Amino acid sequence: MKTGTRLFPLLVVALMVMALSCRKDDYYKDSGKQIGVYDIGAYDFLKARPYFFDTLTNIIDSAGLRDVLQKEGVTFFAPTNHAIKKAMDVLNGARYADNMDSIYIRDIPGEIWKRFLSRYIFRGRYMLKDIARRDKLQLPVFPGQNMESYNGYIMNLGVQFSDYNGTKDVGPRTVVITAIGDLASPLSITSQVATSDLQCKNEVVHVLDDDHFFGFDPFAFTQAVLDYWQQSGGH
Repeated sequence: MKTGTRLFPLLVVALMVMALSCRKDDYYKDSGKQIGVYDIGAYDFLKARPYFFDTLTNIIDSAGLRDVLQKEGVTFFAPTNHAIKKAMDVLNGARYADNMDSIYIRDIPGEIWKRFLSRYIFRGRYMLKDIARRDKLQLPVFPGQNMESYNGYIMNLGVQFSDYNGTKDVGPRTVVITAIGDLASPLSITSQVATSDLQCKNEVVHVLDDDHFFGFDPFAFTQAVLDYWQQSGGH
C-alpha cells in the first residue's frame, strides 16, 4: 500500500460527498401506501425486497446480525442499498486517489460492517408515537431522545413536526435519527426516515430516505476500512 499524506484522498472524498449528496433521483422517494404489519421477522421482511435491501441483507449476514434482526425485539433504521453504494463510492474514490484498486462489499470484514450497522439497531420496539419530538431550532425545548444503539454508540431519535396550510405543527411528522457519538463533542449528522412504523413479528423497521449515507459519516467508514487494509498489509 502506498504510504504518505491522506490530504489529497480526503479532498477527493469531500468532493464526492458533495456530489452524491446533491444528486436527486427517484430511488426511494415515494414510499407509497404501506400495510404496516407483517407476520415475519425484520430480516425476512428485508430479504423479500431485494431491489431496496439485497446489499443490506448481505452485510447483515457478514456482520453476524441476522438473528438480532429476526428474533430479538429491536428497532431497526434500515439503510437502503443506495446508501451503502454511496459509502462504497466514497471509499473507492479515496483508494483511487491513493493509487489503489477498488474493493467490494465482500472484501470488507464483518467486524467493520457490524461496528457501523449496529448504530442502526436499538433494543426495544420504538414507533413514531414512542419517540420524543426534536426541533433543531428549539433543541433545548424539543431535544428528541438520546439512546445507546446496539453496540453502545450514542444516537438521538426524534420526531420532526411540520406546519400545514398556515397552522403550526399539524402537518406530517417525520422520524429522524442523528449520530451523536461523543456527548461532549457530538457528531450531529441527521437522517430522515422515508417510511416508518413497519411492524414485523419481533421488530419495528423504519426505512431511511435516499439522502442517507451508510454509517452516517462516510469519512469515518472510509477511514475505518483504509486503516484495516493498511494494518492487514492489503492493497
